[in-house]
Amino acid sequence: MATKELLFVVDTDTPHRKMMAGWLRDQGYRVKVFDNGELCLNMLDENPDAICLDINMSAGLDILKRLKLANRDIPVLVVTENDAVDSAVEAMKIGAFDYMAKPVDKVRLKTNIERAIEMHTMVNKIQRLQGELKKTYSYKNIVGQSDAMQQVFAQIDEVSAININVFVHGESGTGKELVAKALHFNSAYKMGDFVAINCGAIPEELQENEFFGHEKGAYTSADDSRMGKLEVANGGTLFLDEVGEMSPKMQVKLLRFIQDKSFERVGSNKKIQVDLRIISATNKDLENAVRQGKFREDLYYRLVVYSILIPPLRDREQDIPILINHFLKKYKLDITKKIPTVSSYALEALVRYSWPGNVRQLENEIYRAMVSTRTDTVQIENLAPEIQKFREGHVEGDNRFTLARENQESAPPAVSPPMAQPLSPSKGATFNEIEKQAFLEALNRTNGNIPQAAKVLGISRATFYRKIKKYRSVN
Repeated sequence: MATKELLFVVDTDTPHRKMMAGWLRDQGYRVKVFDNGELCLNMLDENPDAICLDINMSAGLDILKRLKLANRDIPVLVVTENDAVDSAVEAMKIGAFDYMAKPVDKVRLKTNIERAIEMHTMVNKIQRLQGELKKTYSYKNIVGQSDAMQQVFAQIDEVSAININVFVHGESGTGKELVAKALHFNSAYKMGDFVAINCGAIPEELQENEFFGHEKGAYTSADDSRMGKLEVANGGTLFLDEVGEMSPKMQVKLLRFIQDKSFERVGSNKKIQVDLRIISATNKDLENAVRQGKFREDLYYRLVVYSILIPPLRDREQDIPILINHFLKKYKLDITKKIPTVSSYALEALVRYSWPGNVRQLENEIYRAMVSTRTDTVQIENLAPEIQKFREGHVEGDNRFTLARENQESAPPAVSPPMAQPLSPSKGATFNEIEKQAFLEALNRTNGNIPQAAKVLGISRATFYRKIKKYRSVN
């Protein structure tokens, strides 16, 4: 049975070296032999799957130390003389995978080599997966080119490597967990697990058990011991989603854990120490909850050491076409072999819609539209009815939105500079009347061009569209 694993055999004892190398080649391994450790160190770039090292040679233990420093993941099997017990023990402390006495027993050698290769393969696989996860959840892969999202990316970059608790807040569907994962996979805790717990989804009576775990017999149905989320997250990140929904009793216990870095399982008095980072999130106003006495102020300040606000999608409309393209590519293999396009009408409506469910709602809408279309193009008809409404009043091939203008005899003048004339409200008008007049006047000056009109008023296009819709419904 031929294999492709590469083994290094390092031994100054020529007959023994040849015996080991020959037998390993007979087992199908690729083998390189060295009569001194320096030559082996110089060839580590070939990334062997395992190394057999005779530590009785000159500076054998020193070579082992240097091998582990150069690449700690390559398993090293040390070979010793029968009476060199102290050297074998020292080698294991340095990081040897196992040791064997001369003359090496071939059955034990085969078993140890297989175990070492299995471990090395697993380590490489884990590292590759962690690399892919880090790449996937890098903030550079979070979609967004708007100034608001660039600010979020800068904050992630600033705080990822610092061991402090981070608070992520924003409306539902904005991507709080995605930001939390980006923080985790770019931090010193990335080798540990990212453990998410939704505080609003756990009944109050089960929260303590969920966080801290329990011992066997702690209560009637506790037939076995169970680790809680804090233990599972040891060495990694604990993500507390909807943290504002945590019960007052659990708030006290979490505060004590943050202060002591230790806890006891339910039904036990034994302290368990863990090292982890806490990232919390909510779509509620946690400061207001503190003022109302619903959330502990001391816990609030422990959790909100650094705060990241994720903007709603309606405030980052320039990201919408980019997100649409991202989701089209993401789901193309699920639905079709070809990436569909989006018609200008559909794109117009998608950009103008206010997206109360934010990015999550946009993703669901694109997926649904891709499923419903029978062509290579997502049409306005493929969108939800409430979104289709947002292209009313448009003319095909024109990117302008026009309101009926009373007593208007001719077309308005060409676009005026934003500050060329003041917007002059009627005397004694109410706030709504003043606002409406300002919007109409901005449209008149810009010949109905929405982006220009929004710029005149110093607001986003999304806000402008919402106001226009409001006044059209009133009229």
